[in-house]
Amino acid sequence: MFDFFYKFIIICALFLIYSFIGWIIEVVYTFITERKFVNRGFLIGPLVPIWGTGAVLITLILKPDDSLFNLIVSSAFIGTFLEYVINYLMEKMFKVRWWDYSHLPLNINGRVCLMSSCFFGVGGLLIVKYINPILFDLFNLINSSLFIFLVIIFMFLALTDFCISFNIIQKLKVSAEAVRKDYTEEISKKVKKVLMDKSIGFKRLLKAFPNIKFSFKGKR
Repeated sequence: MFDFFYKFIIICALFLIYSFIGWIIEVVYTFITERKFVNRGFLIGPLVPIWGTGAVLITLILKPDDSLFNLIVSSAFIGTFLEYVINYLMEKMFKVRWWDYSHLPLNINGRVCLMSSCFFGVGGLLIVKYINPILFDLFNLINSSLFIFLVIIFMFLALTDFCISFNIIQKLKVSAEAVRKDYTEEISKKVKKVLMDKSIGFKRLLKAFPNIKFSFKGKR
């Protein structure tokens, strides 16, 4: 029973670590391309859950002794599938398109594209072959009781952040519908400005996803 619980704790630790690594990568990329700091992701804290989820799935499904070709192709498929599903579900749930790859070549409905798939493939290879073994060795160096305690604390903080951020996203959608002047697919600059002035939480989300699009009911 303890072995199963400890394995679950390790999965949670991997989720937190890779979510944090994903946040760093996105922040650095945004800083390089836009020359400014943007707190990326849905959460208030420095975590991007889609990265952590993808890394955990790759860790559970793939093995270090798999061929390089299999690791790259399988990781690309897992990451692309996950990104498409999350994009689709988030749009259906909140009526919002958070990111859109329509401007990039070889995309599928703007939800995924070849460039991101290639990144998932290489990233999965690095995770399984190189990063995970280092992390597992570090986990073994930490006292098991202390390790479990720290992971539980950080998971609790992450879940709290998720609940708060989920509430902000819900309010963002309601507020957007309340102040909109038309039924356009892409939120207008005027509506966006009103929302950014309403709440610090709205402002952070709109900066993190500058190309956000809303799909309102009853469009003309």
